[in-house]
Amino acid sequence: MPPIKHLFRQVLIVVVGIFVSMALFISMGVLLLQPNKPKITDKTVLHIALRGQVVEHAPGILKRRLRGERGQVIDLFVLKDAIERAREDKNIRGIYLEASALRAGWASLAEVRSLLSSFKQAGKFIVAYGEQYTQKTYYLASLADEIVLHPAGLFPFKGLSQTVFFYKELLDKFKVAPQVFRVGEYKSAVEPFIRRDMSQASKRQNSRLLHTIHDHFLREIAMARGLQKDALQTMTDDLSVVLPSDAHQAKLIDEVAHFDDAEALIKKRLSLSEEASVNYVLFDEYVAFKAPHQSTPNKIAVLIAEGNIVDGAGTLGTISAEALTTSLNAIREDQSIKAVVLRINSPGGSALASDVLWKELILTKAQKPLVASMSDVAASGGYYLAAACDRILAHPTTITGSIGIFGLFFDVHALLNGGLGITTDVVKTGRSADLFENIGRPLERHESATIQRLVERGYAIFLERVAAGRKMDKKAVARVASGRVWSGQLAKEKGLVDELGGLEEAVQVAANLAAIEGEYTVSYWPKPKNLYNQLLDDWESRVGGSATLCTLQRDLPVLQHTQALLDMRGIQARLPYTMEIE
Repeated sequence: MPPIKHLFRQVLIVVVGIFVSMALFISMGVLLLQPNKPKITDKTVLHIALRGQVVEHAPGILKRRLRGERGQVIDLFVLKDAIERAREDKNIRGIYLEASALRAGWASLAEVRSLLSSFKQAGKFIVAYGEQYTQKTYYLASLADEIVLHPAGLFPFKGLSQTVFFYKELLDKFKVAPQVFRVGEYKSAVEPFIRRDMSQASKRQNSRLLHTIHDHFLREIAMARGLQKDALQTMTDDLSVVLPSDAHQAKLIDEVAHFDDAEALIKKRLSLSEEASVNYVLFDEYVAFKAPHQSTPNKIAVLIAEGNIVDGAGTLGTISAEALTTSLNAIREDQSIKAVVLRINSPGGSALASDVLWKELILTKAQKPLVASMSDVAASGGYYLAAACDRILAHPTTITGSIGIFGLFFDVHALLNGGLGITTDVVKTGRSADLFENIGRPLERHESATIQRLVERGYAIFLERVAAGRKMDKKAVARVASGRVWSGQLAKEKGLVDELGGLEEAVQVAANLAAIEGEYTVSYWPKPKNLYNQLLDDWESRVGGSATLCTLQRDLPVLQHTQALLDMRGIQARLPYTMEIE
């Protein structure tokens, strides 16, 4: 065969192979997208597995199934929708809470807990069972009519803690010198790179935040179990409740038994025989096949802003200035949308992107009522966005505030020159023409002064945005700013929050501000991608290897902190540390 024909044949084979592979991939996706339709009888139990990471808005069901992540990611809105619908569904008689390893913020859990309480008030039962309970899963399970713990399980009732990783000695070993610029005594996001421990100011604010959340936790448990809050505090101080027998004796659980014993309790409440099977329905499959709420002419848009705030297009799991602006433009143009709720779950990020989005929110507020609903975290840049809204609602345990700006750059010339044997050379038309671009030299004094001036200007603008939005004097804002972090409860006392409440309360406030009469429909933004784009995203992530990296980052905290370090380069309006309170 002539060489050209042979080459053409090989190219044709490759092209056909690619199209066949994509066709098979899409076909497989379509099949995976179709879950089994659950059978709903008059004695059905909603099964909620408290397992995995709770997020405001999970990736599409297709992507999760292709990655084998079903059960590892819990869509908060789907979970809440399932509980609400089950409360009104006469065929759903109860809920089975399966306790396992759960990663979630305290405000998200509080919203779920509130709906579980409403479910019980409708005359329905909740039975919880777990091989072990964490404090977060127990916070939800404490409402159950029956709480069962496996005989060999654990119940570490030990209080809350926050652990911070510090990298100074690691950076010293690699001869990397952080160049830090900040405003505010409490703007401690840079401390992991310049210290070996928390500053006194940082420890003081973190301790107050931690105790506020723990106080809420103990108060709710005491009310649910008919116990004294002080007695619960003593249990955590003495570490007297660890084993199943300890928890049972302390009246924190009802039974020490196996799953079949817990299921017997469910059968008893359903008036089923011992031989009968319980008809369980998974909460996400229940919502998938349950008839959707009827649409109405009036809509309230819930716009989800979750993740780090980034410039440009961003990636999955970030608040992209470009993407959020696109959604806001569409919301402003949709005449059926009468009000907007901005659902914020963000530690902040780029100061520039935060201000860009602030302006877009101001434009939106000029046309429609705009309410901020703070989830687990709405701090620094996250609070920057909230300041543009007509009203701000937070949960008592929401981490918020952190009104401050910092800049972080890394001087790596010693590592390059001395450690790796790499040198740089440059030609330039001005003394500082290579500023921010040449990492092979340290900053000069006048350059450091310039960056500090930029940071201080950013802080002044931040204060002005908050003062205008909250109708407060700028000096009054400064007194609660300086990068200080507050709980939602304390933020309300300081005038940074209008009301305490979750998403449902925020939606109602938005409806009232819009003077909507009668019923309305809640629509969630950004709109989910179609099947083709879901498949394309997943294909790209698999080819690029990002799916594996995301999994590693989720499972290994050190990688999460390393990625956070890389993301913090430049001028940021960001929360101190990665605040995980367990």
